[in-house]
Amino acid sequence: MRSDRKPSRLAATLSGVAAMAMAAPLAAQEIMERELNVVGTWSSSSLYPDHEKPFWTEVLPEAADGRITANVQAFDQVGLPGGAVYEMVQQGVYDVGATVMDYVAGEEPRFEGVDLPAIADPALSRKLAEAYRPQLAKGFDETYDSTLLAVVPFTSQVVFCNTPISGLKDLEGKRVRGSGRMTMDFIEAMGGTGMSIAFNEVTIALERGVIDCGVTGALSGYLAGWSEVATHFYPLPVGGWDHVGVAMSNAVWSELDEPTQTFLRKQLAGFEDRVWGDADKSTAQGIACNTGGDCSYGPAKSLKLVEVTDADLDLAKQVMQEKVLPRWAERCAGDCIAAWNDTAGPVLGITAKAD
Repeated sequence: MRSDRKPSRLAATLSGVAAMAMAAPLAAQEIMERELNVVGTWSSSSLYPDHEKPFWTEVLPEAADGRITANVQAFDQVGLPGGAVYEMVQQGVYDVGATVMDYVAGEEPRFEGVDLPAIADPALSRKLAEAYRPQLAKGFDETYDSTLLAVVPFTSQVVFCNTPISGLKDLEGKRVRGSGRMTMDFIEAMGGTGMSIAFNEVTIALERGVIDCGVTGALSGYLAGWSEVATHFYPLPVGGWDHVGVAMSNAVWSELDEPTQTFLRKQLAGFEDRVWGDADKSTAQGIACNTGGDCSYGPAKSLKLVEVTDADLDLAKQVMQEKVLPRWAERCAGDCIAAWNDTAGPVLGITAKAD
């Protein structure tokens, strides 16, 4: 991270769990001793340095009175592609792994159902994730022999462009880097061309005109240098919130006794609360850092901020319901889509069905 970054959020993170930590020693006496090997998300994101690493190396050990500790590295730091994280957990290389669930949606289409394009309200996005969580947990158990412990967002997945745009309709005719099948479907439904380009290659692709726009986190794009080569910033979460699943190998989970499992679930629930609680602030900070506001992460850039209008929000919902969800329903047919309609669908007042 930058050496000129303002005071770490770690102090605030730790103070936010002070009451929990003060009460922890009694509970800690009942839990097992364990050192966990953890692989986390992108080191260049805000999620990893601001939340993941402090949780595993400071918050959890303190709450456990030192009985549970963790070694943690981001997947890019150890040379792993994001889509390989859960496989490494399944194979026993890591005890716990966290990555964007969209990265493995090709193998497990159920994971797509938690992160829909253009949901601008993080509270609504969390409500949807909580309603759909039993299906996600089932997917982790059946596909990766793992136990789902947490679901958290990156900052909202917004649009950086190196060409002028004035709203959602201007994605028509544009070559847009996206991640996740639903995001690609949304881009194509808007008349754009979805491009699959690795996150760390987007800056060059934008600079050289290989793509016109790219979708990523509001802060992630700033930290990765996208705003160095882009000109316009459109804060509609075209890519949703890029939900991250934190999963532990079933082999490791089954070795833990009930008090230790209960303790870990409680700690991870607190971790979820802090990340979701920070979602609005992180997105606002991403907007500020990219468009000339007060930036805590370094010098603010001067991208043109494109307004998200009510008409854009209405159009996005229409496109998602009429074009994006039916495509996903074809990939996630039968019991999969029925389960979504029974859980997540009522949260949005939407029923998904294939064309």
